[in-house]
Amino acid sequence: MPRDNIPKQSLRKLQQFFTKTLDTNNDGLVNWTDFEAAIESIVPQEDATRNARLKVLRKRLEQHFQKYFWDLCAVGDANKDGNIDLDVMNDIIRGLKEKNEFPEWYEGLHKALYRATEFLDERAITKDEFASMLISWDIEEEAAGKAYDFITDNGKKTMDYNLFSEFMKKFFLNDTVNHPLNLGLDK
Repeated sequence: MPRDNIPKQSLRKLQQFFTKTLDTNNDGLVNWTDFEAAIESIVPQEDATRNARLKVLRKRLEQHFQKYFWDLCAVGDANKDGNIDLDVMNDIIRGLKEKNEFPEWYEGLHKALYRATEFLDERAITKDEFASMLISWDIEEEAAGKAYDFITDNGKKTMDYNLFSEFMKKFFLNDTVNHPLNLGLDK
């Protein structure tokens, strides 16, 4: 199995990311219910019904997450039950690492995560905004700050969508223990 070739620290990092960002009910599976819960935590339905801008944002978020979820199921849901477990997700990530290729569905995740925080593709985000986004995934603020400093070369590069996407790719590709890109999830 591809997951057998993933270093132990990287497996820990992937498991932490899986449970913090995708497996919202901590049942060891990712399914549409988890995505709905993530959408609700980002833009609550109650808020969306009272605010036209939030209603549009929620609708876009639902569309992006739905596309990502079904694209993910197409590559990771072999028995077609609508569930993806951690082992399968690790196999998918290892496959991405071996090919050093990130398909459209994976880019869809980046866009959904970035846009979920109401950032526009053209706009640069500050270190505080980046940290706030990662804190919402239960990532420690200090770890988020270190990752931001690393990926932006201490602010010399602008954190826009393209750099965020690069960060996400490097997060999954990096096997170096205690590296800032690991967001402290490999400890």
